[in-house]
Amino acid sequence: MAIRKEEEKKIGMKVTDNMDGEKKANEKLEMKTADVSDKMTIPQVREFIRRYKTGENTRDYLKQFNLKKIELDELQKLADRNKRTS
Repeated sequence: MAIRKEEEKKIGMKVTDNMDGEKKANEKLEMKTADVSDKMTIPQVREFIRRYKTGENTRDYLKQFNLKKIELDELQKLADRNKRTS
């Protein structure tokens, strides 16, 4: 079965194929990407990165922000990237 990109009208209703599946998947991934900026300010993120670089305890510092797992993962990636560039 060939995948069609164009839409068709069938009995007055729009019929589409699954070509927008990729777009929806990308939107879901973007939604999963953490936005730490609504919970932490830039100086607070910098403080976390400083503590991470020096090996200080970051767990106690991060408790005050009540971050979700995905936000913690994103913060970890940010710290790892920053650590490599420094």
